[in-house]
Amino acid sequence: MLNALVPLVQSLRGRFPSLYHLLARMGKRFFGRRLGIYPRILANEIKAVTAVLESSEWNMAYGRGLVHERLEAEFADYVGVSHAVAVSSGGMAIQMSLRALGVAPGDEVIHQVDTCSATALAVMNAGASPVFADISPGTFMLDPRAVSASLGPSTKAIIATHMWGNPEDMASLRSIARSARVHLLEDACLALGAVVENRSAGALGDVGLFSFGCIKPIQGGEGGMIVTNDEGLARELRSMRHWGDRTIDFGVRDVTQLSWNGRMSEIVAAVVREQLRGYPQHLATLRSAVADFADHLKRFGGIRVVLGNARHIGEPVYAQLVLGLDGETPGEKASMTEALRGRGVQVWHANFELINSLSLFRTGIWRKWLAAGDLDRLHRNYTADFPQARNVFLDGGLGLGKMNFLSAGNLKNLKTSFDAILQKRP
Repeated sequence: MLNALVPLVQSLRGRFPSLYHLLARMGKRFFGRRLGIYPRILANEIKAVTAVLESSEWNMAYGRGLVHERLEAEFADYVGVSHAVAVSSGGMAIQMSLRALGVAPGDEVIHQVDTCSATALAVMNAGASPVFADISPGTFMLDPRAVSASLGPSTKAIIATHMWGNPEDMASLRSIARSARVHLLEDACLALGAVVENRSAGALGDVGLFSFGCIKPIQGGEGGMIVTNDEGLARELRSMRHWGDRTIDFGVRDVTQLSWNGRMSEIVAAVVREQLRGYPQHLATLRSAVADFADHLKRFGGIRVVLGNARHIGEPVYAQLVLGLDGETPGEKASMTEALRGRGVQVWHANFELINSLSLFRTGIWRKWLAAGDLDRLHRNYTADFPQARNVFLDGGLGLGKMNFLSAGNLKNLKTSFDAILQKRP
């Protein structure tokens, strides 16, 4: 009954927004788990935050044995690496890592064209130039051939993004990076716990990057983490998050790098640490529900579950479940999206809009900020066509939000909605 009210409440959003937001807040507070609301409490977050608030140590810059240090140790152990460095966001993790690896103005960083635009903006804020590459129609992730074709004399790094928690082709990208002698960053912001080559996502590049902000596997409201097996790099990163001050990690009050305030507060660290503790059970429940739905979907043709480069359905972590459409029926994606939303199903695109379609790149505003490098080469890249990514965004892919799998009622509604919609297909 409760789930049946969701479409009705959604219908109020445009006509009566104040009433809609009131009902939404009440629903989240009193029926959160029944409605599959996320983020949610996974362990003892409230108690942990209270302990920080009752202490005198809210900032990571002072003291030893603080919450963020315990989080770093536990996070590194979970991912299977030697070092973890807590920072203020996933975007800051990208910026700091690029600069710590020696990427400088005029250098280029390759990543897929339809990841979150935050990736390109973080590259630019680090002083470097993003270069876009197309995706594979099978995996909806970076096409290694497109990466190879995008390499240039100024390429210094490749960012491999485990989109929505689906594993990237790290073996191919690692081979390209080694041959080109460039750095490989692993964007695992949406992929905590994903399995890649029998290891955890984030453990296969020069650095692994994580976020605890919006729609991420575990959340702290904000926050991020950088992981690495390079002790010297980890020390440099810890210095850089304090405006580059080297007192704590090198024993001298000095600054050698243009840096930022990239600190994570102890309050956020307390939340994330408890989220991490409760995450294994949460992930197991989520994977089980996705497997149930994927099995249900097999009865229909023309639609498939996209798992990136995963070997089986138990390896991704499903920040959203990606579906591929055969694209043979014009307008099917739009009509299916509308019908699913009308039934209270959380649905979106399979990947993001193409970054070069955004005004910053489409209209040439980027030239104000990228003053170094081969600007003519960048212009050709930013005005290029990326047909595979364009097709996925317009016709070929759907994304089912995590909430669809976080309650029995939501999963049932998802199944019955697909039954009703797909049985009407010609």
